[in-house]
Amino acid sequence: MPGPLIRTDLALRARYSQGGGIYRIIPAAVARPTTGEELATVLAAARDRHLTVTPRGAGSAMDGSNVTTGLVLDLTLYEDDRCLVDEEKWRAFASPAISLAVLNREAAAIGLRLPVDPSSGTWATLGGMVSTNASGPHSVRDGSIRRWVHGVALHTADGYLDLSRSREPDQQHPVVARWRNDVEPLLRRHEAVIHARFPKVRKNSAGYALDHYLDSEDLLDLVIGAEGTLGVLTDVVVNLAPLPAHRVALRVAVRDRGDLVQTIEAIRVHNPATLEFLDASFLRFIAHLPLTPERPDLLQQAAGLLLADFEGDDRSELMHRAVEAARSAHATALDVRIASEAGEIERLWDIRHRASPILAGLTDGRRSLQVIEDGCVPVPRLGEYLDAVDAAARAQRIDLVMFGHAGDGHVHVNLLPNLADADWKERVRAVYSTVNDAVIRLGGTPSGEHGAGRLRAGLMEQLYGPEVMACFRAVKRAFDPDGRFNPGVIVGDGCDPLTQLKLGADAAPLPAGIEEYLQRIEAEARWGESRW
Repeated sequence: MPGPLIRTDLALRARYSQGGGIYRIIPAAVARPTTGEELATVLAAARDRHLTVTPRGAGSAMDGSNVTTGLVLDLTLYEDDRCLVDEEKWRAFASPAISLAVLNREAAAIGLRLPVDPSSGTWATLGGMVSTNASGPHSVRDGSIRRWVHGVALHTADGYLDLSRSREPDQQHPVVARWRNDVEPLLRRHEAVIHARFPKVRKNSAGYALDHYLDSEDLLDLVIGAEGTLGVLTDVVVNLAPLPAHRVALRVAVRDRGDLVQTIEAIRVHNPATLEFLDASFLRFIAHLPLTPERPDLLQQAAGLLLADFEGDDRSELMHRAVEAARSAHATALDVRIASEAGEIERLWDIRHRASPILAGLTDGRRSLQVIEDGCVPVPRLGEYLDAVDAAARAQRIDLVMFGHAGDGHVHVNLLPNLADADWKERVRAVYSTVNDAVIRLGGTPSGEHGAGRLRAGLMEQLYGPEVMACFRAVKRAFDPDGRFNPGVIVGDGCDPLTQLKLGADAAPLPAGIEEYLQRIEAEARWGESRW
């Protein structure tokens, strides 16, 4: 690799100062190792220079877990030619640098795929997906990536640690010894509290998954979703599933938000592979686009759209399930459509993909901010949660757009404050506080799939309570006793989550041209592009 392993020139550091979320933090240094030997050298040098280490993939994470004042560790070229698909075991052995798109291209050649499908899948790396316990539309049937991870290798403060579903970890490894002596007794002492405090939701990526660990007794479950706070992933092994032969899509326009949960449950009975939701705020935002020629008034009248896919090998059986789901939703629907041909299906789903470019390209003074973008509540409380978000935004006179994974009770929210308003930041802060209070009150989690990061680290004690937070800190110490990996993430450092923003007068200044460059990456979704 040409040049030094660790670079400190300002232009490069500035290019790594932002990710997909709200923050701008210029790191002290950046490294991009390509081999295990280079990685070990970088980590040793960072330790000698007293630099903390923040692992980073494509950089599209929204929760601030990919920016730091220390060393950004760019892993996008780390052994990036390593992706082996085992046809007999339905399993892939890969570098964490491999993107989901590349993995699925390799797996598709033998009729397989990883069903987890975040919208960032074109560029999202396996390391990033494991680190946030990523999911996506297929989670209603296939769950998050936790269900599919068979093993990882982790470069910890005490060297490499292999963790696999199929074997015990090395009992002599210092991490395992500290775990056995210091953490396991604490978890058992607080086991009842842990089970009581963890939200009873279909998806949760907020904090260390102590609930899953208590069920599996597998350290792998602590590393999944750990957001780079326990070490650096160097290997990922995932299980795969067969590609479905056929797909049938269903679109239901819901008449009233009060009918939403009933309609979701009516469709979910028929085992859809996906079940997505577009709120009225989303529909009004794109109402000027020619998306529904069969019902030009639909986007103005509907309280929301539900989009479902049925996948499998028997086309007639899929059509039967879609028809039955449509029939069960008919009483609460303004409009119902079924599509079974590829072109028709894409037209039904086209609406789902239209908002993001518009949000990223707003020129009227409003800017899209992801500050409450990942709340997940029990499905029966979904309508209440949507009402709470609406009320909080209206009270602060902030526009918003809501959409998400209806079958999981999981909602993405883009706030659209007008930066010309002098008090926009205070009003965003009020929405952040009110909505996070609501999601916890409703038995939910502030992060269904994006992680706690910096943005939500300060909410962890409110969500889980002091006993669980003591367990979180013990987990962190067992893996990372010196606190070198991604400090301030998950186990917070007391920093205000709505400072160090990439917007506003207080944003850190960048060298000429870099802010525009970073804006283009976000607006054009060029996250797969190297910043090096």
